Amino acid sequence: MQQNKKRRVVITGLGAVAPNGIGKEAFWQATSTGISGIRSLRMADMHYTRLPIHVAGIVPDFQAERYIERKLINRTDRSTHLALAAFQEALNDARLNLEQEDPQRLGVVIANMAGGVSFIEKQIEAFHTRGPRALSAYSAIAWLQVANVGQTTIRYGIQGYCKTPTNDTVSGLNGLGMAYKAIQRGSAEVIFAGGCESLITPAALSMLGKQGSCFTGDDPAGYRPFDRRAAGFILAEGAGICVLEEYEHARQRGAFIYGEVVGYGQTNDAHGIDAPKSDGTHYARALCLALHEAGLEADDLAYLSLDGRALPASDQGEAHALQLAFASDLAHLPTSVPRTVFGHSYGAAGALDAITALLALQAGIIPPTMHCEELDPHYGLHLVREKAQPFRLTSAGQPAQAVLLGARGLGGANVTLALRAITV
Repeated sequence: MQQNKKRRVVITGLGAVAPNGIGKEAFWQATSTGISGIRSLRMADMHYTRLPIHVAGIVPDFQAERYIERKLINRTDRSTHLALAAFQEALNDARLNLEQEDPQRLGVVIANMAGGVSFIEKQIEAFHTRGPRALSAYSAIAWLQVANVGQTTIRYGIQGYCKTPTNDTVSGLNGLGMAYKAIQRGSAEVIFAGGCESLITPAALSMLGKQGSCFTGDDPAGYRPFDRRAAGFILAEGAGICVLEEYEHARQRGAFIYGEVVGYGQTNDAHGIDAPKSDGTHYARALCLALHEAGLEADDLAYLSLDGRALPASDQGEAHALQLAFASDLAHLPTSVPRTVFGHSYGAAGALDAITALLALQAGIIPPTMHCEELDPHYGLHLVREKAQPFRLTSAGQPAQAVLLGARGLGGANVTLALRAITV
């Protein structure tokens, strides 16, 4: 029996809530010009003075009241506030009228690693200082990772495909891949996909500061992947949501299309609960899976959006994977880690990287990696630094029109996603 042709999946709306900008315009303007949203925590709140993490990406002047009512704000965690704000930004950007859609053909995939940390910290404090009566009834649900999807579906009446990836730092990119596959196989017409995270709390900062992946210095410019001084990534909060839509559905309603999802790869090193290692063999396999599904070659890629954990062993592993996947082509392939200016937001990181790549496809420029003045040459990477660069030309003399994104997580999780400018 002949199989049905796979459905095309495009992206028609973007919602970014990041330390260096809320909304796609502000976010892209800052990211493409290297404007940082990393700040000193001591300057923000004296309660952070004695904690091991001193700088982080905090979304400034975020007003949840612009997006949701006070009652819901009081019943939910800040991560949920960020997610609902990014969802509304994406919905507005896509110009999608949900009342005209079949709610059973709409879906939501919002990745989140840690859940409602801020909410539950406050409730535990209330419990111990004022007793059991001070504990909110919403504590039972507000701290769960699934609260973000649950609150979103209730608020917008979405009744279809819903998931909550919780796969460490690869969760956001994993969520986009899951949504892509769901639409491709016909499980939905439209899925709002991405991730959110809010870990700038005393307990979370204390734990993550001891875990070994986060930068613990005082320098807001301390996130330096592939640099001789690399000492971990800078932690951040944020949310990113993309509207993924079946191509014909988008075309029929006249939607603007930012790009098309054309490939997805997922593998695992299976080496234990540690930061990504220096062996990139299985990460290379994930890169090749996405490229193969997309039908892309090195010549088609405008740039590679890297994980860039800024730990020497992890950076070596990513460089090793790229060498295995691209061989001699790697020297000519631009690479970048744009999140050096908005930090690493765990569940939201991959979604914000994807939004960056989609906006880059529109502008035709590669956003820069900042603060890497001492690039270590032994990695063999062509890292775009300090200033944005125009897209490279293919062998046919045309600007390249695709971006390959990669992410690695604790325990050896590897996720890759291929995006391409839309073709008829």
